[in-house]
Amino acid sequence: MEVIIIGIARSAIRLATPYLYASIGETIGQLSGVLNLGVDGVMLMGAFSAFYTVLKTGNLILGLLVAIVVGGIFGLLIAFINVTLKAEQGISGIGVYIFGLGLSSLLFRTMIGTVQTVSGFSPLSIPLLSNIPIVGEIFFQQNILVYGAFALVPISWFILNKTPLGLSIRAVGQHP
Repeated sequence: MEVIIIGIARSAIRLATPYLYASIGETIGQLSGVLNLGVDGVMLMGAFSAFYTVLKTGNLILGLLVAIVVGGIFGLLIAFINVTLKAEQGISGIGVYIFGLGLSSLLFRTMIGTVQTVSGFSPLSIPLLSNIPIVGEIFFQQNILVYGAFALVPISWFILNKTPLGLSIRAVGQHP
């Protein structure tokens, strides 16, 4: 029974990692005064682009970079809609979500068609910590993206609360 619980907990952390990255980004956006309800659409497009890139090239790093670029392009799209066109942020965010959902689905059907799998980043065991019973198996035998997300939480907190950049982001968000 313990093995099952450890496996479920380890998988839950791994599967929650994309949401942690998105929530950190959205937190920064919210503090700067931007409401982005299109985060899920951006995540879907990033996930599709990464998957398709890895499927065609077998290169995980390239897939990650493509996902970052696609996320950035969608971020620019959201900024253009909200800032330049002065659209209402809630409505435009929902529109971006629906657009990302529809486009990722369409691209999947036309470019891939059937369910396929690609292998992800391999787990990295942190010496000594991974040997701790239960806790070590759950938290310290994850892939590099999970460790990156864990590290990004205190880093983003520090940037937002202890640096001039963070002060500027928060100040702009008070009166956008």
